[in-house]
Amino acid sequence: MTTLNIESIEDKLFRLVDHTSIIDNILTHSDAEIVKESTLYYTLEHILQLSIQIILDIGTHILAEDFHKNPKNYAEVIIELGKQGIMSKEFAVAQEEMARFRNKLIHDYDSVDRSKTISYGRSAPEIFRTFGQAFTEYIKKQK
Repeated sequence: MTTLNIESIEDKLFRLVDHTSIIDNILTHSDAEIVKESTLYYTLEHILQLSIQIILDIGTHILAEDFHKNPKNYAEVIIELGKQGIMSKEFAVAQEEMARFRNKLIHDYDSVDRSKTISYGRSAPEIFRTFGQAFTEYIKKQK
C-alpha cells in the first residue's frame, strides 16, 4: 500500500491544468505582444515557475514515498521519474532542462532572456499535459 498523499497530488494536478489553461490564453498573443505587455510576460514567467514547481513537488513526493529515492537536485527528479517508469525515459531526459529553467527563473530572474521564456512557454502546455497524464495514470494504479 502506498503512503502517497493522493489528495494533495490531485489538488496539484488540478492547479497544473488551470495554469496550463492560463498559459494557453497568454499564447494567443504574438511574442512581440507578450514582450511589450509586461503583465502578460510576467504572468507567463510566474505561471511557468509555479507549474514546473508543481511537477517537481509531485515527482519528489512519489519518488520519496513509493521508491525511497531522494534525488540530489530537481534535474535528477525528472530523470528518476523516467527510470522508475512513471513516464518514458526519453521524455524524462528531454525534460531534464526544465528544472534548470525553473532555477533560472527563481535565482537568475534579472538575467532571464524574455525570448527564451516565451519560447519555452510555447512548448510548455504540451509538456505539462504529458506530465499531468503520467502522474494521473500512476496514482490511478495506486488507489
